[in-house]
Amino acid sequence: MARHLLTGLAMIVLILFGGLVGYHMARQKSASAHLIRPLPAAATPASAASAAWGSQLVLLGGCNDCHTTKLANGQPNMADMLAGYQPGSPMPPAIPGVVTGNPQLTAWRGPWGLTLSRNITPDKQTGIGTWTLAQFIHTMRTGVDPRGRALLPPMNYQNLGRLPDADLAAIYNYLMSVKPIHNLVHD
Repeated sequence: MARHLLTGLAMIVLILFGGLVGYHMARQKSASAHLIRPLPAAATPASAASAAWGSQLVLLGGCNDCHTTKLANGQPNMADMLAGYQPGSPMPPAIPGVVTGNPQLTAWRGPWGLTLSRNITPDKQTGIGTWTLAQFIHTMRTGVDPRGRALLPPMNYQNLGRLPDADLAAIYNYLMSVKPIHNLVHD
């Protein structure tokens, strides 16, 4: 009798385990239907300093997260790609001891003060269009731009500055290839 009880118990455990595995696999398949699909592979490999490689690094670096305004659904507004904080957008609230951001994620406030995401398009008047590659690399390595302005949080220059020169050159080449957008972001 004990043997039949153990056999029955083992069967119940196996059935439950099988059901859990099936449930998990069904959820995985359902979740994968919502995954973002990768871009098609380039026909030829990108060189280390190419704009195509820079575009991938900008994507991985999350540059659009802070330098591009957002649509109502939270997606980047590619009409303003990399143009930074837009005048008239809401400002983040000032709450002592708390880091806050605006709904566009282009303005941040914290113990350091206020950060407005800068225009990193190649616009020559309001963006980085007059920067040389050497100035761009220096800015990424030191956290100080050619005008002497410090890059403020949440700008991740400490990690970006550790990239090899070829990767920083690729990012620069990509940024110089995007549409220039005239958008003056005040300090």
